[in-house]
Amino acid sequence: MGIIDPKFLANPYAIGWGVIAHVAEPPPPVNYLEWAKRKVAFGKESPRPGPYNPDDFPFFNRILEVLGPEHAARVVVLKKSAQLGGTVLAQIFVGASLDLDPSPILYVHPTESNAVRWVKQKWRAMLRQIPSLQRLFPSNTSRDGGNSILYQERTDSLGSLTVSGANSDASLSMISMYRQVQDDLSKWELNKAGDPESQADSRSMAFSWAKIFKIGTALLKDNCRISKNYARSTREQFHVPCPHCDHYQPLTVENFLANLDPTRPGDPHFACVECGAAIEERDRDAILRRGRWVAENPDAAIIGFYLWSAYSKLVTWRDIAEKWLAAKGDPEAERVVYNDWFGLAYEGASDAPDWEKLRDRAEASGLRRGYIPAGFPLFTIGVDCQADRVEWHAIVYGRNVRRCIVDYGVIDGHISELETRAALNALLKRDWPDAFGNRRQANGLGIDGNAWTQDVFDWVKVHPQSRVIMVRGAQSDAAPPLALVKYERKKDGKVLKFSRRFFNVGVSQLKSALYICLKKPDPLERGAILIPAGFDDDYFEQLCSERRAEVKKRGGAREFRWILPPGKRNEGLDTAMYSEAMAIRLGWRKNTDADWDRLEATVDVPKPGAQGDLEDLFTGPARAPATPKPATAAAAPAKPRRLA
Repeated sequence: MGIIDPKFLANPYAIGWGVIAHVAEPPPPVNYLEWAKRKVAFGKESPRPGPYNPDDFPFFNRILEVLGPEHAARVVVLKKSAQLGGTVLAQIFVGASLDLDPSPILYVHPTESNAVRWVKQKWRAMLRQIPSLQRLFPSNTSRDGGNSILYQERTDSLGSLTVSGANSDASLSMISMYRQVQDDLSKWELNKAGDPESQADSRSMAFSWAKIFKIGTALLKDNCRISKNYARSTREQFHVPCPHCDHYQPLTVENFLANLDPTRPGDPHFACVECGAAIEERDRDAILRRGRWVAENPDAAIIGFYLWSAYSKLVTWRDIAEKWLAAKGDPEAERVVYNDWFGLAYEGASDAPDWEKLRDRAEASGLRRGYIPAGFPLFTIGVDCQADRVEWHAIVYGRNVRRCIVDYGVIDGHISELETRAALNALLKRDWPDAFGNRRQANGLGIDGNAWTQDVFDWVKVHPQSRVIMVRGAQSDAAPPLALVKYERKKDGKVLKFSRRFFNVGVSQLKSALYICLKKPDPLERGAILIPAGFDDDYFEQLCSERRAEVKKRGGAREFRWILPPGKRNEGLDTAMYSEAMAIRLGWRKNTDADWDRLEATVDVPKPGAQGDLEDLFTGPARAPATPKPATAAAAPAKPRRLA
């Protein structure tokens, strides 16, 4: 064997020091904005397809900078309008972190079902789009998923993504996370262990360099998590220069509404606070490019940003103006515009109107109980089931979100009893006189199915689905006005199916809207509620029975909810909610003017040969209404737990 020339041998010292030098070399600075420009592209389904363009979102540049690991902020808050790109920001934050600076990341949605939907529709689409991420998570780019839907790990194990729902306390325990996204924060509800936001925050408490990104669209003011976080932050708004005098200012909702002419919705604009000149939409692109964030509370440790639709190129200012003008006067529609378009929390009613003043106004109204005035072609009944009786509320609805109380009554007996069911059947067939000499039956009925669920459904299912539905109140501020319950489960796990007849009713927001509308004195005002003479004090006390107050929950958490004071009854309020739910089901809030024209042409038609006068068109025929059976004065027995 010959002698090996040493120059052909590897130097172990050189190799070792080379490896050490490579490992010890600090990584390049993490720049989320540059990463987004190089790697993020929007598909054809996007209103602005193509590569990420900072000129389209100039207000995002600083947010991405603050989210970066080089910035000292631990908590970053974004209070925003709906569909403004908050999820895009969050995905850039997550994707770039896993690509450039891997660590354990937690992404929390309001519920686990929201979390699963985000993974399938948003996260996997991003993985398929970006090759570097696809290589790191190769098994998760298929529709069937990889490791699991809610936990995904890089192939080199240097970083991972855990996705969870705030409604699951188990998914927010026993984990430590360097980075977090708390998405749709205002919709988070208390879970079995208490406050999910505190639980999530504690997952990153041990790391002084952790980042928590809180995103949300505001809801009701007293319970709004994102608004409370923003209030504690630097409260930064995006200031833009006036195109006439160059004075910098934020585009505020107050300025926009103050300069909105209802007769010219196609000409919305802001007015410069310095020179008074109009800032028009044609100026938006230019002034946004020169915009800058200005902090109202610069010494705060939390960095907070507020953005609303006027800054977004995805909507026009005319869109915003038309949405507001269409909603004005209707508290529920106003709330939607405040939340989704203005990005602001809505301050709804916290107390009911004074029931005695409401009674006195009803007595002076000129309306008579048991009759249907003109202009209310939609007629529904709300029913509440108690242990020894069933109470019902007959209400008619018309255009401009107006309604009028017609009648109220009580049926003795339990919903499971044949006599009670027969009386409810008769209620569906009963007719009431209207201002045109006709007699009208209810178009639909909504009955409470929260207690004695199966007994109620046994009665409901024998009637047409289009005319009778089962409902129950959903207390969450985020609950939609009406949402289908797909199924329930018995204690033994068996599924109870309700044939698309069972609905959750978002009573929290509907009660707030009802109480605002009950305070409107003008019967012709948009949203007005007309009440005839002839109801006793108990009726008004029940209708105005609840108030909004802070309540203590498990784990010491507190939230605002509608509560019934001890000794009070609320069947009149509940039945009003169930009647409204059925009216919504039949299109009350969606009907166009053409729809109302058609309904009124069908219903508000004088009966052939009937004689009436102009006063009757408002008050109804001058005949005394049938006196319903009065409600029992005894305290109502407590409802049992529902089957679900």
